[in-house]
Amino acid sequence: MRFILFVGANNSLAPAEVSVQIPSSVEILPSVFLFDEKDSDLAINKVSRLGCGLKLAVEVPGYSGETTSLADLIKHKNFSITQLGKAASAGVGQAIKNEMGKGRFILAKDSFGLSPIILKKHTVDEFFVDTEKREVWQTIWFHDFRHWIEKDRHMPFADARAGMLPPKIARSMVNLVPFSTEKRTLIDPFCGSGRILIEAAELGFNVAGVDISEKQARETELNLKSLDLGGRIEVLDATHLSTRFSEVDAIVTEPFLGKPNYRPDQVRYIVPGLEKLYLGALKDWTKVLKIGGLVVMVFPILNDGKKVYKTSHIIDEKLKLSYNPLKRDIIYSRPGADTKREIVILQKI
Repeated sequence: MRFILFVGANNSLAPAEVSVQIPSSVEILPSVFLFDEKDSDLAINKVSRLGCGLKLAVEVPGYSGETTSLADLIKHKNFSITQLGKAASAGVGQAIKNEMGKGRFILAKDSFGLSPIILKKHTVDEFFVDTEKREVWQTIWFHDFRHWIEKDRHMPFADARAGMLPPKIARSMVNLVPFSTEKRTLIDPFCGSGRILIEAAELGFNVAGVDISEKQARETELNLKSLDLGGRIEVLDATHLSTRFSEVDAIVTEPFLGKPNYRPDQVRYIVPGLEKLYLGALKDWTKVLKIGGLVVMVFPILNDGKKVYKTSHIIDEKLKLSYNPLKRDIIYSRPGADTKREIVILQKI
């Protein structure tokens, strides 16, 4: 069976996440991926674990390209038809409605079709049509937006000043680890309010987190508990992880990125301190990780208006013998942010 997955256009991690979790997938349009799976349940199980996934549609066989052929597929009062990869148009939908002599056609705003909110609110038969290839696809799954909103806005503890990864970005980062989650341990050494640990625990990892702030460590525990999740949380400097942990499968983290609201003239003084912190942590983590274990880590890219400072260069200079860089230059930046984030995947040699 063939499926098309629609991913969040604003999630720059999506291509990397999909390539790791669904290696056979092909991006057929911007933010639209095609893949094969044995049945719908297996396909839904795969995409529902993604941070970037928005909607899934399955190919419906037997479409002739004629209006009557599509009308026969509609089972409910409400329906929507969107030309795959093209701006939304009322033409095809209106023709179907005229053919049926009944029903309520809902026009999508763009080529992504209807929003999950509308699909949740109404019972809708949603289709995507490629008239040239005579292919039709029907939506069978959309993401649980209420759960994502709950994690984003209604956690017991969140400190914007300490930095907060959006839940979907945190999930996408965890999904850059290609291991099965069963009996695997994942650690966030800069756990903050626990965003990464929450996503890893929901996926089935055994999780542990440390933070140098006792307050942050306590709040991480309570955030996990609020979702009926658990993990080992300790107050510890990230550069001393090896004093309490060993044989870890993966480390996924957004480290301290520097104090917020810095002035451009301060950048050249901030960067050396960050690089020293990251280098010390990565050296210590070689004692923590299993051979072949992975680090998925954010490295900030700072700009003082005259020069761009890419902190990940420390990998090339002083960590060549410890890690093999598997992927680099996955860039994520919050709207209006001064600091860009480069996500790097490293494997312990």
